[in-house]
Amino acid sequence: MRQKKLAGFLILFLLADITGCQRYGEREKNGEEMQVVKQEILEDSKEIAKGCSRIVKQAEKEKAADGFELQQDVIAYMGLKGYIAVDTENQIDMVNYEKAEAFCKAACEGKKAETAIFLVTEAGGFIRYDLRADNGELKVLASSLPPENETSREAYFESFTACSWKYTEKGYLFFEQYHKDGFDGAPGQTAIRVKPLDGKLRRLNQKYVLPAGYRGSRLLAAEWDETDYSALDFYDLYEVMYVMKYGEDVPYADEYARIEYEIPEKDFEGVIQTYLNVSGSLLKEQAVYRADSRTYRYRTRGLYDSPTPYEPYPEVTGCEEQKDGSLKLTVEAVWARENSDCALVSELMVRPLKKGRFQYVSNRVVTVSGSIGKSWYTPRLTDEEWERLTD
Repeated sequence: MRQKKLAGFLILFLLADITGCQRYGEREKNGEEMQVVKQEILEDSKEIAKGCSRIVKQAEKEKAADGFELQQDVIAYMGLKGYIAVDTENQIDMVNYEKAEAFCKAACEGKKAETAIFLVTEAGGFIRYDLRADNGELKVLASSLPPENETSREAYFESFTACSWKYTEKGYLFFEQYHKDGFDGAPGQTAIRVKPLDGKLRRLNQKYVLPAGYRGSRLLAAEWDETDYSALDFYDLYEVMYVMKYGEDVPYADEYARIEYEIPEKDFEGVIQTYLNVSGSLLKEQAVYRADSRTYRYRTRGLYDSPTPYEPYPEVTGCEEQKDGSLKLTVEAVWARENSDCALVSELMVRPLKKGRFQYVSNRVVTVSGSIGKSWYTPRLTDEEWERLTD
């Protein structure tokens, strides 16, 4: 499942705490007043950080390596303190979401409104946003504290007016910072799930769908079933499913190296057949198999076919158990980069097996939002393209 590490205690804030955010909204900001506001936010953030730091240190003491559980503990703590908090990947229900929802609804009506939201990181820190809405406009004050052990570094602050923002019926708050054409940094879009999601659906997503995701394969974005896998690339699936099975990347050179390897037949087929009911003969037909060495040719992705960053992530929004025990999962792609909480909808069939194992049975694409539903996937180089680039 998800691999987490207890990194240093990094705290990022993009929404101020409730008190600080109110102070932020009550005055008109000139340079001097803004400095006062920043100092107030900084001091308040340090106080909040102390409580979170105790949770992180206790987890380190107990050698609790599950960052997901750490996030849950920190979010629960902040909820008890009255703050609005959720994790950075929207995989845990927001605490005190009613406050955030009230803000969003007021902002959508063009009213004056203020709130503060904390996005808790895998390391137990948090991202903080101060938001102020007025007459349809959304202002954001972003701030961050340096790691706890780096006292020489200063806190980070940034303020901007969102060039676009919206609150969706599904319960997502999207806002975007303007970047000029050619900007090569991280995208300016932020997506925050406000409304809670059914706990059963979250667990289904975490077990069956999220580990595969959209990065590096078309498993969730193409139409296929057990009679026709032609829309899928088995090398993509080998990379994705290797991580699912072993919890680490394939044991070959990383991206951009463009190196060719030979994978033993039993290793290649063993990974894919863990999650797909596919015969070895079909794998040999659709991949490059070398009978003399009983290996599969494997080429790493390189500069010209590397996966596109900032891909969507899946959410399971519905489940129907079939007569044969399989599950039909409704999967929706949430894509912050396109300010979309439903860039693609598919129906993924999953076959649960004994001892917690499972296999993917089919995927049917229901709807695609414009052309964006497929644009995050980059096909691997063809033989001709590979040879031309390696000459």
